[in-house]
Amino acid sequence: MTYILRILLLLQVLALVSTSAYADDVERLPKWELGAGLAAASFPDYPGSDQNRSLVLPYPSVIYRGSRIRAGRDGLRGMLFKGKRWDLDVSAGGSLSVNSEDNRAREGMNDLGISVEFGPSLRLKFIDEADQKLQLRFNLRALLVTDDFPVLDYEGWLFNPELRWRRHFGERYILGSSLELRYANRAYHDHFYGVASQFATVTRPEYRGQRGYSSVGVSSFVTMKLDQNWRTSVRLGYYDLHDVAFNDSPLFRKNSGAFFGLSISRVLWRSEATVGPARIDDITL
Repeated sequence: MTYILRILLLLQVLALVSTSAYADDVERLPKWELGAGLAAASFPDYPGSDQNRSLVLPYPSVIYRGSRIRAGRDGLRGMLFKGKRWDLDVSAGGSLSVNSEDNRAREGMNDLGISVEFGPSLRLKFIDEADQKLQLRFNLRALLVTDDFPVLDYEGWLFNPELRWRRHFGERYILGSSLELRYANRAYHDHFYGVASQFATVTRPEYRGQRGYSSVGVSSFVTMKLDQNWRTSVRLGYYDLHDVAFNDSPLFRKNSGAFFGLSISRVLWRSEATVGPARIDDITL
């Protein structure tokens, strides 16, 4: 286990055993908020790649806190059932494209298109308080890829159990961490790690993906509310790829990876209608 993983796991343990007390008052939140932000990030081209990318990008900040549809930092959610101890919803996420000309392992191959992961999520709520939340999620998502925009092609499925924790510290800070496991089918792994016969070379033999274990990862973040409109966030993560199902792929070059992200955003408009009460926003869970 690497030094980075040990640090992140230690943060996770310390967070879960924290017993600090907080005020009982909670705030209501606008039903929607619109704004803009700037994000900087560094991350591998794909899990198992030995090349990283660093990006600085502007982005729109859209938050919607409906009773059935919610949108926020973690993507889009459609609530199917909300109970005291468990929720069932449909959620979506995604990843950026990879230009194969910029990646040594994939040189001469087709690019990896922008991808969307979409599917149901069962969320068991162990702690569900205004200042602290702890959930065990069971996410099952289909991989949809935009090789020929706007057409989406199905490229397999991913099962992604995740333990996620959030806690509010004072009036300005939210600290969070998560521990997750990934398991995918043959088509999913083949999309990222498969080498078709027309792309095989002497140093890059033909390869077909196999179903099985994909990775284990841990991440932590801190979000700070600078004032009523300005927010900033820092995120750090690490994942381990030892003994994965695709470790024989010639595109698999590194058995670990890390990512870092920094963002700052400003709310420009918000609704007069409010929802709540809440302190930790459910849409970030």
